[in-house]
Amino acid sequence: MSSDTSDQPSSAPTSAVTDADAGTAIDVGAPATATHRPAGRARIATLDVLRGLALCGIMIVNLPPIFGLGALDESGAVESIRAVEQDFVQNRFFPIFSILFGVGFGIMWNSATARSPRPRLALLRRFLFLGLLGAGHMVLQPGEALLPYAIAAIVILLPSTWIPARALAVSTSVGGALLLAAGVWSGGGLVIIPGLFLLGFSIGYTDMVRSALRHPVRLALIGALSASISVLGFLLTDFYTRQLHLWITAGLGITMALGLVVIVMLLMLTPAEALLRPLFAPLGRMALSNYIGATLLILAVKAVEPDLAQFDDHGGYLAGVLVCVGIMVIQILVSALWLRFVGQGPLEKLWRLVTWGREGVRA
Repeated sequence: MSSDTSDQPSSAPTSAVTDADAGTAIDVGAPATATHRPAGRARIATLDVLRGLALCGIMIVNLPPIFGLGALDESGAVESIRAVEQDFVQNRFFPIFSILFGVGFGIMWNSATARSPRPRLALLRRFLFLGLLGAGHMVLQPGEALLPYAIAAIVILLPSTWIPARALAVSTSVGGALLLAAGVWSGGGLVIIPGLFLLGFSIGYTDMVRSALRHPVRLALIGALSASISVLGFLLTDFYTRQLHLWITAGLGITMALGLVVIVMLLMLTPAEALLRPLFAPLGRMALSNYIGATLLILAVKAVEPDLAQFDDHGGYLAGVLVCVGIMVIQILVSALWLRFVGQGPLEKLWRLVTWGREGVRA
């Protein structure tokens, strides 16, 4: 959920360029090693947009279990909207959120030693706080991700910072790829978190996002490859096969997530950035607050009307999507206003305080 990933205070203004990295003389293609760290960089708006989009998809996945919506219709077949959700939403946005967490950690690690004399201790506090928050959130939403994220970060990410700088990027990339492959083979779900965390760490540590945004042709080729694999996977299987062999749907989840990431990155290099950024970047900058806030809003709707199935002929799934859209609109508006006048989300501000202390917040 990490959205505090800039090397500047979160209230610092970002430029109007697509990835918000103008005004720096640092070579965006150079890895940020222990002796070559970027200084004073602005947030990467593309990451905030991706995080905001992922948050919307995860909300759609989280609502049905909270309302206890059934998987089958009256005839005993899989509810049609649920089937669409399983093929195009479930395990498609969660990988994006997970790798972005790793990317945020990589960006943060590059500036951590400048912020604190004991950076690993500061980051340990950060993850312990996230774990406590997740444990409380689990009471409201048993399928929540904050606690698993915190555990994986402490067990996987923090120890990886002891890898020598010259071998860190390669080690985390190879290790992440192997762990991700093992997670996909075992059926996906929470087991893909460690691999995505390490891959994200490598991407953030080497500043690969900024570099990728400067090579749209390469991005397009990667997107075309991931789209081809996804289409082929759907042509060769049916819904029941994908649900029976979970490694197939888990693998398609990764390729489809990668395709979506590439599409958004390319769109952020076009005039579409003017629409995507104001809509989704505020959500992404307040991802932690909005993630928990969405649960509270869904539970508030449930308290008023616990039976969504009475509103449509799809077991409540259509009504659930509409509820999610309504919550998205509310959160987009509130996030934009909050950031305009406050500069940082409430939980994000507390999270930063726990991590760096008062001096780190003011820095």
